[in-house]
Amino acid sequence: MRGIVFTELIELIEGKFGYDKLDDVIDDANLENDGAYAATGNYPFEELVRLVVSLSKKTNIPVETLLEVYGEHLFSKLISIFMAFNKSDDVLEFIGSVESYIHVEVRKLYPDADLPTFNVINSTPEMLEIDYISSKNIPHLAKGLMIGASKHFKQAIDIQMNQEDSKTNFIITKI
Repeated sequence: MRGIVFTELIELIEGKFGYDKLDDVIDDANLENDGAYAATGNYPFEELVRLVVSLSKKTNIPVETLLEVYGEHLFSKLISIFMAFNKSDDVLEFIGSVESYIHVEVRKLYPDADLPTFNVINSTPEMLEIDYISSKNIPHLAKGLMIGASKHFKQAIDIQMNQEDSKTNFIITKI
């Protein structure tokens, strides 16, 4: 998993919960690198899981909620770094282009990236239905990214999730 995913999680934890809580989370997660990540590095997905689970234990906030908050935070960082990937001014159009445009561009930069798949099932100007498929199976992070996109585009959306094993169906509707 790309290092930026880790560095932004560390930044979020420190910003929302403070350095002492971050230190406790890192200690509890029992990481081989003691939480030292470089944005350009590559790190095991399991370390991300250990960090989020540890944060959940230390804050009594459900993992799913933490992943959504983190996804929202991560979106704002990614869109600022990869602004050239944004070819839309519509939240549904943007989310619908993740697989066909954004992931294509990401793979050019990072050929070894293990990205989820976002299959568009149905699309109208007011509604988007997609299937999220990932070996990592963290749909709440994907939902948080969608919430971040909604805030970025200043377009309110409702997100319905239906999870089935490694596939999650999202129905995103403008409100």
